Amino acid sequence: MSPASAAFVFRANLIVSFILAGVLWAGTAIPAVAPITRWSFDLLNWPIDGDPGELTKMSVFMSAIGGGVLAALGVINWLLVAPAIEAGDRRILNAGLASVFTWFALDSTGSVLSGAASNVGFNAAILALYVLPVLAARKA
Repeated sequence: MSPASAAFVFRANLIVSFILAGVLWAGTAIPAVAPITRWSFDLLNWPIDGDPGELTKMSVFMSAIGGGVLAALGVINWLLVAPAIEAGDRRILNAGLASVFTWFALDSTGSVLSGAASNVGFNAAILALYVLPVLAARKA
């Protein structure tokens, strides 16, 4: 895969899995967006059964914070790691890998411990779409 193609795949993943997902997650606090967010929670806690769990005041608050952090992670990866894929800057690529493995480990562990182990599968797909372009750039 060429560096330009790898960066394209990387950015496409960032848009969907980090930036838009972060905005949607943060949208839990917006009443008009909350039903869409509740459905996405139900999806991530597969199977879809119409019961994503209770959204308490604290979970809405934490969703706003977590969604903002996830979207910010997407933006910083867009601005730093995607250009590093094209340039082959190993230092930034390694930092990007460290950040996404940290996210994966904490998010997946928390998902399992909270009874939403199916989210680990979604996380693994996002991780693969992140790691593969970075590794391709590191080899170039």
